[in-house]
Amino acid sequence: MAGDRAVPGLRRVWILAFVGFLLIFGAWSAAAPYDGTPDEREHVVRAAGVAAGQIAPPPAAAKKGSGAFQRVPAGLVRAQCWQFKPQRSAACAVPPGSDDTLVRTGTGAGRYHPVYYAVVGWPLTIWPGWSGVLLARLISAAISAALLAGAFVVAVKWSRRRLMVGGLLVAVTPMAAQMASAVNPNGVEIAAGAAFFAAVIPLLLDRRPRPHRGLLLLAGISGLLLAMLRQTGPLLLATAFVAFAFPWRQSNLGRLLRERAVRWWGAAIVVAVLTALAWGVAMKTSDLGTYGGNVYTYGQAAFAEADRWRGYLDQMVGVTSWLDTRMPAPAYLIWQFLAAALVVGAFVFGRLVDRWRLLVLFVGGVVVPSAMQVALVKQTGFVTQGRYMLPILAGMLLFAAYVWEERGLDAARSRTLVRLSIVLLLPIQLFTLIFTMVRWQNGLPRYLTFRTLNPFAGDWHPPLGSITPLVASVLGLVLLGGLAWWVSSRPLAETGEPASPDVVQPPAVGLR
Repeated sequence: MAGDRAVPGLRRVWILAFVGFLLIFGAWSAAAPYDGTPDEREHVVRAAGVAAGQIAPPPAAAKKGSGAFQRVPAGLVRAQCWQFKPQRSAACAVPPGSDDTLVRTGTGAGRYHPVYYAVVGWPLTIWPGWSGVLLARLISAAISAALLAGAFVVAVKWSRRRLMVGGLLVAVTPMAAQMASAVNPNGVEIAAGAAFFAAVIPLLLDRRPRPHRGLLLLAGISGLLLAMLRQTGPLLLATAFVAFAFPWRQSNLGRLLRERAVRWWGAAIVVAVLTALAWGVAMKTSDLGTYGGNVYTYGQAAFAEADRWRGYLDQMVGVTSWLDTRMPAPAYLIWQFLAAALVVGAFVFGRLVDRWRLLVLFVGGVVVPSAMQVALVKQTGFVTQGRYMLPILAGMLLFAAYVWEERGLDAARSRTLVRLSIVLLLPIQLFTLIFTMVRWQNGLPRYLTFRTLNPFAGDWHPPLGSITPLVASVLGLVLLGGLAWWVSSRPLAETGEPASPDVVQPPAVGLR
């Protein structure tokens, strides 16, 4: 993803970033009990069914009036007993087993697009016990790690002062790490959203003479994934197009469309979107089921939804396990402060066109999902979660970092902000894993003390032991943090790009 002189160096950056992200996500994969993250059992059943050839089961009222039935190994069908009960450990649950007798079971994910499930599901049919579950999780984690490593390389090569590296660290929250570690398309969707925006921002805004092959590859692959992973993919792609393709004279869209490779990738993404929409109509994926009992008027629902945004912000950072494990407040405040600083600073320093793009991303990532929640509240109740909004808001953070360095910060202050993100955020990543392991292994006590936060105690332990995920997480965080620290101080000339003077760009006024 670099010019000829920089290919070896940036390839090593990609490999190191991939290993770092994979170790971080793999730690969560190894630490979690079966069905330890939201809806994992539902997605495991869907993945096992697709891998066995049950690609389009008839829509049925399999769960809450929606979903479908699949025939999967009995060893994967387990009841819940500790979810939503943070003081109870996972010891009460029956672990996945090797019983490969096929049983018919319902899943709320039974109507979802099959591509993701076909990729991660095959180990579940061969080894339906812990071996298959862990391998399926790691495949999903590896896809996410590869996408984010691509985004990291883009931030190194195309971010003028590497501040987009800091934006990426802010975007990959502990919640994103937990979802990337599970059998759940939402984790890959978050990573694909970050990768897509990381590539699209320089593609459409950078004034280079020709589009770069690496950027096209990353944007194309992540765009195809976003089109197929979840029903919200077309909304995300449309939001990105409106935000960065317009106004026409302020983007590279006209020049890009003259390139054959761009037209091929664009056509492939359009076909994927149309295919996904057709799948949604045929399988009735917009029928989310009936969670009932809601007596809100639409006006009351609008105010209730606005009030829920405090919780959404915390969920984006990390209300882990089954949304039943809240960290101490400083973890949320620190993360949210850095995110807000990026966005507010970009709005202050940016030009009118930059503010327009931030506004479009805000509408696509916040206003539209909230409006959809209000519109569906009588049928579904309040089912929206903060993690659903992370793919677009990751793009908002990356673009905010791009604006900061283009309009406001010199190299020295950009480096300081990147390193501040490393020092403040990566320890929170480790603490969140430890805190959630305590919840899974022992249940959270009514009153926390340092003595009770022991990830080696408890009446349940991960199948690979408690030490394995902790060592993997520490290694991954040290590797990723060290890499980000190192690249933040390297001049652009070392990656094959001309170095730029360390001058503060004055805020510009007007639409230029």
